[in-house]
Amino acid sequence: MLQVLKDRIAISMVSKGKKRLNILSEMELKHSNDSIKGFNDSSYFAGLSSDGISFVSRLAFRVDKPNENWLKIFIPGEGVWGFENKQLTEGDGFKQGSLEYKCIVPGKKWAINFDGVIENGLTEENLKLKLIWESAYPIIDFDTVGTTARQVGKQIAAAKWDSSFFNKLKELKQVHYEQSGKITGTVFWKNKNIEVDLKGVRDHSWGVRNWDDWDRHFWFLGMLDDGRFFNFSQISYSFVKSLKAGFICKNEQQKTVFGIPSFEEINFDSLFPKKIRFQIEEEKGLYVPLSINMKTFFPFKMDDVYYIRQAASVFEYNGVKGIGIAEMGANMKKYNIDIASTC
Repeated sequence: MLQVLKDRIAISMVSKGKKRLNILSEMELKHSNDSIKGFNDSSYFAGLSSDGISFVSRLAFRVDKPNENWLKIFIPGEGVWGFENKQLTEGDGFKQGSLEYKCIVPGKKWAINFDGVIENGLTEENLKLKLIWESAYPIIDFDTVGTTARQVGKQIAAAKWDSSFFNKLKELKQVHYEQSGKITGTVFWKNKNIEVDLKGVRDHSWGVRNWDDWDRHFWFLGMLDDGRFFNFSQISYSFVKSLKAGFICKNEQQKTVFGIPSFEEINFDSLFPKKIRFQIEEEKGLYVPLSINMKTFFPFKMDDVYYIRQAASVFEYNGVKGIGIAEMGANMKKYNIDIASTC
């Protein structure tokens, strides 16, 4: 009887959070709240190709810790170059140092610019990016697509409730949206202008984020050759386990998937596998096979407590191929991670 009551309370709490009115023009702004400890505004872009240049980039603005920044790029014949979490001067809008994301049309068009030094081991080179992101789909807002109040509420209700737990729940009160599209423009590298035409994904979120509280997660974001775009993801925090989200969309249709298996059910062959195969329950009783072959790796350390490995990857969903990002992460204090072996 107690568990039934906890279920009802938790589902009600999540339902109220999903009733926010998110206005697109306001969502595309940088958000900050100095009164909330751990507040973070994070934006991410990835440009991907099957056999050419691919890159990932992130700018995160934090109120009580140093800002975060990523830029890593794979250039055929040159390997992976880039940087992470440098001390860069924060500018107006989404800008740190010379790395800048600039909104041109909310939800439709962004500019991505950079002009500076990147590294490969002890070697440095200058890189210049002058890129344009254009959307293929409207944004997918996780307040309306990707999760249900029942799915999240049941996981919250399964945890042990005390005052500390409810304080930690603030980390779940985030606005988060994603989008697929394309990225075109110029990469200037070693005195050459390289024109690129890449598939692209982006996301933007804001709210509380504490890497100490993350246990492990995966985030699989793919663009299929038939035009569909999907996200299948899962995160376990120290205070609540196996929160899952997933959608698949085509044209204007956005569908929340019915079920994603837990970490234990997927039975990875290692903490950071390079090939994965499991099934998504797209609709109740309809199981669809997903396989992921990770090709190029972009590793990052967050506050020296959480390790993230992103991979430009080849996906196959029910026989349809595609490309995308396969991100996995684990807490470095809780797991014995040999970083060199993960890439």
